[in-house]
Amino acid sequence: MPFLTALVMALLALTVTAEPVQYCRKGSRERPGTEADFCVGALTFRNDTTSSHDLFLTMTVRRYEESAKGWTAVGPGSMMKDSLMFIVYGDPRGNEKPIVSIRTTTGHSQPTLLQKSDLPRGMDLRVVSSAWMAGADLSQSKSNTNSAYHLARVSIICYSCHLWPGTDISAESTSQPWIWAWNQDQDFEVYAFDAHLQMHKHHADKGGWGRFFFDMKRSINTAPVAPSLPPVRPHVDQLGSSVFPTGGSIAQIASGPGSFIHGLSMALAFMLLLPAGVIGLRSGSSQGFIIHWTIQLTASFLILVGFSLGLMKHRRVDTVHQCVGIGLAALVGAQGLLGYWHHARFVRLKRRTWVSHLHVWLGRVFMLTGWVNLVTGLRLRGLKSDSGLVISTIIIGCLEGICLFVAVRWLQVRRAQTAYQPVWVREGDKDSFALAGDMDDEESECADADDRGGGGGGVEDYQRALLSTPTEK
Repeated sequence: MPFLTALVMALLALTVTAEPVQYCRKGSRERPGTEADFCVGALTFRNDTTSSHDLFLTMTVRRYEESAKGWTAVGPGSMMKDSLMFIVYGDPRGNEKPIVSIRTTTGHSQPTLLQKSDLPRGMDLRVVSSAWMAGADLSQSKSNTNSAYHLARVSIICYSCHLWPGTDISAESTSQPWIWAWNQDQDFEVYAFDAHLQMHKHHADKGGWGRFFFDMKRSINTAPVAPSLPPVRPHVDQLGSSVFPTGGSIAQIASGPGSFIHGLSMALAFMLLLPAGVIGLRSGSSQGFIIHWTIQLTASFLILVGFSLGLMKHRRVDTVHQCVGIGLAALVGAQGLLGYWHHARFVRLKRRTWVSHLHVWLGRVFMLTGWVNLVTGLRLRGLKSDSGLVISTIIIGCLEGICLFVAVRWLQVRRAQTAYQPVWVREGDKDSFALAGDMDDEESECADADDRGGGGGGVEDYQRALLSTPTEK
């Protein structure tokens, strides 16, 4: 009978107990201490008392050569802004336990210490344990003095963690984004919970920060009593975790690699395709109009893709960059309709109307605003105004604007010099004719219409219309 009871209890435990998930980022074994080196184990517990899920967390941070410099931070969220950060630092040679500072920030700025009053009603945070542990890395050479290390091991419980307002924390998520950051050089004057933190390296490829994703649903524990804190398994880098979103939605992908795709698609559209579309129309080619709308349609598609990813990444609209981006996305459709209306009226009337001028000037404002918003996006990403990428974007934008203006003017002059002009036109009558200005794109449209068998005679009829006197029009 006792055997059957034990068997039933064991089977029951298997049905209610889930497996904790784990992610480890191992530092360089050739140059210990030069890269982030930490592990995170997590599980969620279904708390029947509060009818919510509690997050149980264990984190280890490895320090070589008894180093007291730097800090390591992890937290749920896809970005630094509004993330719930668990930051570990301290001196393994001292008598104090590792500091576990729980902070957040409203942007890419100095994180501030969370107070009890900052937590929403029903949510609570507790640091259960914090200790230094000495160890030796057996993977290192015996002659390498760096093989000795200290391990900061901390355990935290976040009660009703889904109530955190800054970012979505879901126990049912199969691809919950987490972010980590690391600084190796800061020499703390005092080890306080609210100590000033020096910044990490900006770019993810420089090893200053990164993301990983937990299958939180896999870790749900539904036992009738609270489980033990999750262990950090040795020699296990990933368990129920990944550096890419897996099994998630498009919104989760947008919070990971989609952030890069958002910026890349916008940069290609505004910095490359839109200017190319203008040059294609002004080139004087008989296919200029087709080139123009084909390129602009491709650019519009990239803009809408980038806009969708950006909107899914940040559901809350509270920055100038987002407001301008929404306005630009709305203008994509308006510009397309104006362009079609301009073309239809122009082929019929053989001259520009107010719709034509509105389309041209709105396009210029649209492109320039997009260039500026690229810079604000980089700043929102956390890059300083004096960073290389921001400065390069500004310089390229300025040079592109100048080159575009010069190229368009040069094409206009070249077209004007080769334009049809009757021998009977007197020198003093030149101002009475409409050959100057933006004739090149208009001829392209007429030529395109003529190729399709429409437009009432194409370029020749159009030039006769332009060469008529104002009173004849």
